Amino acid sequence: MELLTVGKIGGTHHLKGAIKLHSNIGEALYNMVDSKVLVEVPDGTIKMLTVKSIAPLVGEKWILEFVEITNKNDASKLTKAFVKARKDVIGIDEDEYLLNDLLEMTVKDENGKFLGKIVNILDTAAHEVLEIETETTEGMIPNIPEFVKNICFEKKEMIVSVIEGMIEEKKIK
Repeated sequence: MELLTVGKIGGTHHLKGAIKLHSNIGEALYNMVDSKVLVEVPDGTIKMLTVKSIAPLVGEKWILEFVEITNKNDASKLTKAFVKARKDVIGIDEDEYLLNDLLEMTVKDENGKFLGKIVNILDTAAHEVLEIETETTEGMIPNIPEFVKNICFEKKEMIVSVIEGMIEEKKIK
């Protein structure tokens, strides 16, 4: 069963170990209560945790409590971790995906040249815009079929068509 990235942990919420989760899947998060999720911590460790409760905070921020995390100290170790859940738990069909699943995906042009990794997704009035970057370059690619040619979730790779001005050298501050 394929896992979806449902959000990123921003920090702790209170002394009992709740965390703040930034997620754009909305009320589908409630489906995770009493379910196991995978938490990928930036240091490379992976934890399997049980969601105890979920509550809205503000905007796209939610408060999550895990059965296994009972204090602020343990919760703080999860900061910047990605939370992943099975598609069937969230209520998403096998052929559907969430925009969060594109984060950290490798982006290449149609000739196979590495352009960067997706670091953010901006929601504009017309369509989403994928922010990509490397250590030396940055770019913005509209998430529309004219530019996004193929997405391979198995390889965690996206093939895009770019035009002049989409990818630029980073400005040194």
